[in-house]
Amino acid sequence: MKSSFFSKNKFKIAIAAVLLLLVLILLYSWTNYIKEEREIEVLRSALEGVVEKDGEEAIFALSGIATDNLNYGDADLYINGSGAWSYLEEEQRVIEAYDKAKDSVVQIINRSSFSDESQASGVILSSDGYIVTNSHVVENGESFTVSYYDGSITSASLIGRDRITDIAVLKAEKENLTPITFSSIKPSVGMRALSIGNPYGYTWSLSSGVVSGLDRTIVTNEGLVIPSLIQTDNFINPGNSGGPLLDSYGNMIGLVSSIYSTTGSAEGISFALDGEVVKRVSNEIIRNKKVSRAIIDCTVAELNAQIAAYLNIPFSNGLIVSSLERGSEAEKAGLIAGDTAAELDGKTVYLGGDIIVSLNGVEIKSYSDYFKILFDLRDDEIVPITLYRDGKRINTRITLTELNEDNITRYVI
Repeated sequence: MKSSFFSKNKFKIAIAAVLLLLVLILLYSWTNYIKEEREIEVLRSALEGVVEKDGEEAIFALSGIATDNLNYGDADLYINGSGAWSYLEEEQRVIEAYDKAKDSVVQIINRSSFSDESQASGVILSSDGYIVTNSHVVENGESFTVSYYDGSITSASLIGRDRITDIAVLKAEKENLTPITFSSIKPSVGMRALSIGNPYGYTWSLSSGVVSGLDRTIVTNEGLVIPSLIQTDNFINPGNSGGPLLDSYGNMIGLVSSIYSTTGSAEGISFALDGEVVKRVSNEIIRNKKVSRAIIDCTVAELNAQIAAYLNIPFSNGLIVSSLERGSEAEKAGLIAGDTAAELDGKTVYLGGDIIVSLNGVEIKSYSDYFKILFDLRDDEIVPITLYRDGKRINTRITLTELNEDNITRYVI
């Protein structure tokens, strides 16, 4: 009997020991769970503090993830089931650039006196309503209507324009606008180039390409020479004129001006006025309602390799003095015009005279150089000029003449 009693007690003790062990295990697990939850809460609070102070990029940095190319904007970014970002890095950058610039782009309707309508694009320069666009956009216009990204519409008046650079400035009847941010980076061939505009009336359309070339010069149908252009392969169509050319961060690098096309639509070669030129010209129009600049009052043409070989001269850059008028400042300065007629791009140029190789101490290789130098000069200024004549370089000084829309076609071939 006694043996049976002890056996039963041993069994009960064993059961109690097992139950106690289970209780201890549960208590341990529960204590650890509470401890982990508290640690997670502390960690969560600490991470929120890091984000609040230094932004989400700091979390990536703490994790050892490179943040040099991290870019995100108003669009939501999240990790999908595969663990990949929902947008590619390039897509994120383009989305943010568009979001940054879109409120600074407008649609301009030019209602001419003949009751027809033409529409193009413009860029907001200031919060109080100054808008830059192309001069050809406002051609023959008497009244202008401006549409904004937020859906509002106002009227606008013409402040002034400069046909030589194809820039015009309007003043809209609206306040608290979002001005465009100009890029502080000089454009480079190969960099991303975005444009926002209204091609064929499809408002605030985005197109993307690259900068294909710099310092281009084109001659308009009216014979106007426009220098310092950025070439891009962006798809630019009627309605894009006057819109911004942007870098990858939504900053303006140029003002879309024209397309090179045989059909009137995009064929892969488009041009934009350099952003620095846009700022300088538009600011002068706002101040003076026009742009004042100077020119040499003689007809010049660009020297090229073929003409240089014909003339047997050791260089192929500069401006040929083709003709000048009696009593002109060019004649007074001693410049000599050519006397041998030749054809250059379907126009007559006279060879054998002086070649202008430097003006105001700056070397001239092309029209672009010539007009860049003249941009900062005014009529009646007397500046140094270097000529090439009979194998020698001649230094003299010349008085400049006012450049305007009427005489530029007379002085440039």
